[in-house]
Amino acid sequence: MLSLPRRDLASTYADADFAALEAALRAPADTRCTCGTLGKRCPSALLPIQRLALLEAARTGGGLFPIGVGHGKTLVDLLLPLVVPGCKVAVLLLPSNLRAQLIEVDWQFYGGHWRLPNLAGGRWFRPGLPVLHVITYEKFSTQEGTDLLTRIRPDLIICDEAHKLKDRKSARTGRFLRYLELNPETRLVAQSGTLATRTVKDYAHLAEYALRDGSPLPLKQHVVEEWASALDPGTTVAPPGALLQLVDPTHSLAPFEGETEADRERRRVRDAYRRWRNATPGVVATDESAVGMPLVIRTRDPGQVPDELLAHIQTALGGQRPDGEEFVDELQRVVCARQLASGFFHRWRYPDVQGIPQDPELIVRWFARRQEFNRELRERLKRPAEHLDSPGLLMRAAIRAHQSPPYDGELPTWRAMSWPSWAEIHKRIVHVTEAVWLSDFIVRDAAKWAMRKGQPGIVWVEFPELGQRIAKAAGLPFYGGGPEASATIIRESGKRSIVASLRAHGTGKNLTMFSRMLFVNPPADGAAWEQAIGRCHRQGQRADEVEVELYQHTDELVGAFQKARDFARFIEQTDGTPQKLCFAAP
Repeated sequence: MLSLPRRDLASTYADADFAALEAALRAPADTRCTCGTLGKRCPSALLPIQRLALLEAARTGGGLFPIGVGHGKTLVDLLLPLVVPGCKVAVLLLPSNLRAQLIEVDWQFYGGHWRLPNLAGGRWFRPGLPVLHVITYEKFSTQEGTDLLTRIRPDLIICDEAHKLKDRKSARTGRFLRYLELNPETRLVAQSGTLATRTVKDYAHLAEYALRDGSPLPLKQHVVEEWASALDPGTTVAPPGALLQLVDPTHSLAPFEGETEADRERRRVRDAYRRWRNATPGVVATDESAVGMPLVIRTRDPGQVPDELLAHIQTALGGQRPDGEEFVDELQRVVCARQLASGFFHRWRYPDVQGIPQDPELIVRWFARRQEFNRELRERLKRPAEHLDSPGLLMRAAIRAHQSPPYDGELPTWRAMSWPSWAEIHKRIVHVTEAVWLSDFIVRDAAKWAMRKGQPGIVWVEFPELGQRIAKAAGLPFYGGGPEASATIIRESGKRSIVASLRAHGTGKNLTMFSRMLFVNPPADGAAWEQAIGRCHRQGQRADEVEVELYQHTDELVGAFQKARDFARFIEQTDGTPQKLCFAAP
């Protein structure tokens, strides 16, 4: 690793390189600018970080870009096919909630000033320019997406919000890595404001395929594990070992108040790793916030928490839902406790079918066989393959394996031992998920916050039922998932408050028409906070400051926020970009 070439990005390129880049990418003089109708400032010059990213991609043929929220990654996405040598067909992977904004707003906005590639399925085609396919991670995750890249055969893949591929065990990441393994000539650019959310393992595989032998992280998984044990947040930390060789003894760090010697040692190693990684050719990272305006974060008191809810939360953490259902894992306990902190919980209900109650004994057998099949399904998913890398595809393979007459085709089969007994019963029971409400105390308080006269803002929620209930109480719109909500939320004027799903709209979107936010269900993930606050605390925000409020009325919510701050500190120390939770906290 120490033999990898180093470079000082600040001195690698000169003004002449920047001028030549912009001249080559600038749109013809007669191109129509629509920025005025969009109410935006013309993007007539590239930002410094955009220039560096494009020049590095042109030089190395790929790239790892941990570029902070609000630094203009979208324009980099669109211009990369034009600068990567020999690119003819490119794929841009991005979250589904960003596709409408990219196609309907950003393409027109940037196309008025810069040459753009041909958009696959677009209304025009310019000979000589590469073709860009815009694909959502969600479509890539469907059963039909198992061979999507094989059908398109791109020579360049651009991953926006690349942290969506951090889980190597997921179907989407498995398909992605299999394609790159079978097509090593394919170039890769991975960029995100939060490449590492909880561990450097989140992007070690992306660094490997983007930079190959030039990756700043080890190529062997067991060595990546060793690095992670010394760099990642947690109470048990391995000694830095060989990572100490990255530390520059001439570079000192100012001590933090209350910092232990062990904490400072870890910070020194993280700082050394960050410097090492960011000096690697092909890596372009931000080291400052995209916006300098003040950010205020404070807790909001919703009033007295009902004693009934506090008792139910303790019961849930002990392993039982309020209706008596026993939990099977820790995640179910935590999710239920978070729901109860907002006054409700989820349960399964078995409704009457055509007015006839369902058989209780059959429900018990159905549930047992379902668990048995799911256990076998989870084990098989540990060995994914094409057409065998998702629950739906494996179910189809099991059907083929057990059908009569025997299946005679090219698709794979899976002889699941538990499938025949599950197939016999799985359609005989009907169940639905319902929200059971115990208290509206959070709903009332969040609605009161949203209806504050002259102070519109965003109420962020984790659970759709909660969002809908708050929106109804306040007489405001709720933006959940789906393309229609994604296309509509960005057209809000900021004159009224809105309620929005954190999962659906907490990344990628420009929501600078608002400067106030309320987090009803504070996430335990530092990256989620960075992304969500960055919807408003970003370039283009015209308010004097951005205000964030959050609920902390239960121990679980307090612990979630503390964990998020720990992860944010890890991201800041290993990436370099200041995290919003670190420079503003309650």
